[in-house]
Parts: sequence; C-alpha cells; structure tokens
Amino acid sequence: MYFGDNQGRRTEYAKQAIIRYIWDNNLNVGDRIPTQSTFCRLLNAGSATIDRAVKSLVSDGILESRKRMGVFVRKEKPEGYPGRSIGIIGQVLNVPRIFNWMLAYALQGALHARGCFCVMFPFRDKYHRTPVISDFSGLESALAQQTVHGLISISDFNGDALIPELEKYNLPICFGGPPSANVSGVFIDTPHFMLRGLDELRAASCRNPWILIGPGPVKQFSVPLLKDYLACWDNGRLSVEDVYREGYALDAGQEFARQILALAPDARPDGVVICDDIIAQGFFSELVRLQYPNLTYIPRSVCLRNKNSQIDFPSLFISHYEVDPQKIADLLAEHLLHRMRSMDCKEDPVWIFPEKCGSNLIYQDKENKG
Repeated sequence: MYFGDNQGRRTEYAKQAIIRYIWDNNLNVGDRIPTQSTFCRLLNAGSATIDRAVKSLVSDGILESRKRMGVFVRKEKPEGYPGRSIGIIGQVLNVPRIFNWMLAYALQGALHARGCFCVMFPFRDKYHRTPVISDFSGLESALAQQTVHGLISISDFNGDALIPELEKYNLPICFGGPPSANVSGVFIDTPHFMLRGLDELRAASCRNPWILIGPGPVKQFSVPLLKDYLACWDNGRLSVEDVYREGYALDAGQEFARQILALAPDARPDGVVICDDIIAQGFFSELVRLQYPNLTYIPRSVCLRNKNSQIDFPSLFISHYEVDPQKIADLLAEHLLHRMRSMDCKEDPVWIFPEKCGSNLIYQDKENKG
C-alpha cells in the first residue's frame, strides 16, 4: 500500500508523462512530438530514461520513429496508458474494515496495470458521512499542486459537500463498493441481495425475519424496495420497522445478538439476512458466547461476504453470497478512465449483484438491476 506520491519506475514515469503531453496538447496522428532533449528538460530526467521510454512507446504502437525526421504520434489518446495519477479516497484506517482495505489494494493493482500512478488519501481520523476535501490526508495539497488527475472513492458517504469542492478542479470522480447516494460509479447491489435473502428465508417457511445491515446511503435504496416486498409477505403483517436493523461493524453484530436473546423465544427472528460479514462475525460469536455451553438458538441465515476473506460462522443453515473486490476494482478503473477520456460523459451507475459461493459476479446495469 502506498500513501503519498508513488512515482514508480523512472522509465514508466517518463512513458506516462509523454502520453500525458500527447493528451494535454491534443496531438493528432502524424504530429511530431518534442525532441528527447526537450523531454529531458521538461521531466528533469536523463537522456537514457527518455530514450527507453520513447522506444517502449514505439514498441507499444503509440509512437512512430522516422529516421532523420523525428518521432511522431501513431495513436492519439491511447486508452491503455492514460498517463495520469489517480487518487483513492475513503480508506478507513482505525476500524476493522477488511473489504475497504482489500478494495484499496485491488484498485492499486488495477490502476498500475493500466499505466496509472496510484495515490492513497485515507480518512484522517474516523469515518465521515459527509466529508470535505480536508478530511482526506494529503488530498488538499495534491489538488493544489495538480498532482492528481482523478479520484475513486471506496466508502459509502454522501458526496454533496465534496463534489462541489472538486468541481473547481475539473476533476472526475467515481464511487465504488457499497451503495452510495452518488451518481457515478460501480456499486454492490445490496438492496436486491437483501430481497434475495428474504426470498430464501421465505422459501424455508421463516415468518419473522430480521435484516442486519450497516448504516449509510444504502437505506435510501433499500427501504422503498423492502416496503413493496413486505406488502406481499404474510398478508402485509410485517413492516420495515419490524425487520430492518442498522448497525456498524463487530459492535453492531454483538448488540443485535444481545437484543435477540433478550426476547422471548417465540418472539425471536427465525431467520436473518446479514449484509456485512463483519456484522455477521460479531453476531454469531456473541450468540455462541452468551449461550455457551447450550446453543439453543442459532437462526437460519443468508450472509453477504468478501470473497477474499472468507469467514466461517457457527450456523447449521447458512447461505453465503460473495463479492469479489478485484472484479469491482477492474470495473472502477475502467469506469474512471472512460470518464477521463470523455469529461462531458454522464454515465449511469453500474450495479453488481453478488452470487452464491463459487460463482462469478453478474454485472447488471441500472435499468435491468435485480
């Protein structure tokens, strides 16, 4: 994990800088690029570094070398190497957010593979719901020095305060991972996973389900769907307030377990849909701890979890659905780079529905979601 400015290898830096020059100066196919000595001066790099970079770009088919004439653009606006520095914001450092960390690592690899620098700008101290630029360590100075050219957020905060601040920098940003109130990005389809989980519990004859989920913008997507769904469950006997429980991380899972065990046995939920594997870890571990050595109550469950951090839970009837951070990272990288190539482009969000363990993710657009 890199924090701050990760320059990478000198030759790769020079390659990206030359391509950035092609983009910024709107060079077309057949236009001549400056001499190597000029790039040495512009980039403060040695002649051998620039020579290797140019030869590599010729080999990539981006430049063309003509004997005694110079080097010319062969492919304008190359897609594979946008030559940009991409910032990742929203990493949480002081709480157990395993998916958040894994998505940051995966994004770093996905961006580097596409020829981009990757700079991490984590939250300064804690998780914020409506952050501003100064809430991200190092971002303010990077923007002032124009050393970052695009941003990807990996936290489910509301961007109403942040996006207007970024507009003056003409900086594209997309959001990814958990559902977000923001308009551009790649999101896990947690709301429809929640309904799929209720379908499974309903098919198993559960009549009193709970949904355990993290707080945040996901609620604005989930609640309308849930109201419509529950209207058809058991003649509308259940309301959103009966089934929907919000809480954060391990502590929330433990608190949910304590609340349930405090109920009379016939009032306890006979099934749970858990939309976060850290909540699930706290929930099941607390059920075991409080009931040991006689485990008289373990509900049927449907759990959403991180494919790369598979946590097992003590349940006789549990159905796992997986989300792959690497697949999300690849889509996010392509999503942002496409926006950078077409700054006036307004794209609909991409929603990813998690699949059962061992299955691949299904990519669905906004109109066909579900």
